[in-house]
Amino acid sequence: MILFENIINSFESIIAHKMRSSLSMLGIIIGVSSVIILTAMGAGSQQAVVEKIQSLGANTLTISAGGMGASNVYSKSSGNTSLTLDTIDSIKNEIDGLEGVLPIVSGNAQIIYGTNNSNASIMGITPEYFTLTNTKIETGINFSEKNITNLDKFAIVGVDIQEDIFAGENPVGKKIKMGGNIYEIIGIIEEKGGTTDSNIFIPLTTAQIRQFGKKTLSQVQVFVENSEEVDTIKTELENYLANLAGVSDTSESPYSIRSQADILERVSEITGTFTLLLSGIAGISLLVGGIGVMNIMLVSVTERTREIGIRKAIGASKKDILMQFLMESAVLSLLGGCIGIILSFVVVYVLNNYFNVASVIAYNSIILSFGFSLFIGIFFGLLPSYKAAKLKPIDALRFE
Repeated sequence: MILFENIINSFESIIAHKMRSSLSMLGIIIGVSSVIILTAMGAGSQQAVVEKIQSLGANTLTISAGGMGASNVYSKSSGNTSLTLDTIDSIKNEIDGLEGVLPIVSGNAQIIYGTNNSNASIMGITPEYFTLTNTKIETGINFSEKNITNLDKFAIVGVDIQEDIFAGENPVGKKIKMGGNIYEIIGIIEEKGGTTDSNIFIPLTTAQIRQFGKKTLSQVQVFVENSEEVDTIKTELENYLANLAGVSDTSESPYSIRSQADILERVSEITGTFTLLLSGIAGISLLVGGIGVMNIMLVSVTERTREIGIRKAIGASKKDILMQFLMESAVLSLLGGCIGIILSFVVVYVLNNYFNVASVIAYNSIILSFGFSLFIGIFFGLLPSYKAAKLKPIDALRFE
């Protein structure tokens, strides 16, 4: 009964001092909503990346070359340390159980069409790319082997390029300029989501010789026939490529081979750490909000000193006074937390539907934020409540 009365009294006090209560809740509202929104954006980004990686298939291995081995130690290789078309041929000949091997050359370039221009990712590929990656050409045609042989300057574009450069018009048959080369667009890929929609695809040899001037490959995607054999073939590839590079220990190989599981794990670690960092920064505003609640409650105790004296004079104990102000602080923080949660839902809805920013609210972040706001209210309400409880009735009644 006393608890219920304290809750009622708390709401009456908040309503009686609307401006003061609103200002004290502001920090809690911002803190709670920030934690939930930033967590939602982090979770949304992670989900988008995971879906993109999973779309490549569980049977995909990605090979890249560089100066670091799989165990992040500097390579001690004495043999070939770059990926070339010869590497592709040797993999096909030496490793069994492969559905296909895709050489890829990638880079960036400025695209110019008329007065429109934009920067885009360029990918040099072979005709098998679209079949093996389950990417459909919505309009137009695929590259041919003749295009690869002749170093033809043809391009297939993503839907984002169609929207940005051609204002949604059908670009097939039109020509764009990239890095001094003129390319004719022969196809548009079906919307797939992620970075694929903003890529421009050109024949592999055209990318190597005409566009980027390098014969080495950026990466190689290996497609395994049986997804259950991925780990086995990954080990075979690691041993084979290490031998090709002239090293006996795969940890010293200049080649890195990653399965989709490896990439997903790494992405989850990075996005998880980033989300945690952002949430921690947002959590600081909750602490600031707690200090604001404490300051307002201290002002409230000073203003209501005579009221405290009267209550004590008619029999209220220290515990009653302590609980009254502690409850008021907790209700103030919880109310701010509830408003912050509602605000976060509104912001996430706007981000998803109007700004195309992938955001997914995690309900554990709501529970955590709500619980933390309650803790903030109790913790920062202790000092004002204790100050009110220890007032002597005679001193409180004399207070002007």
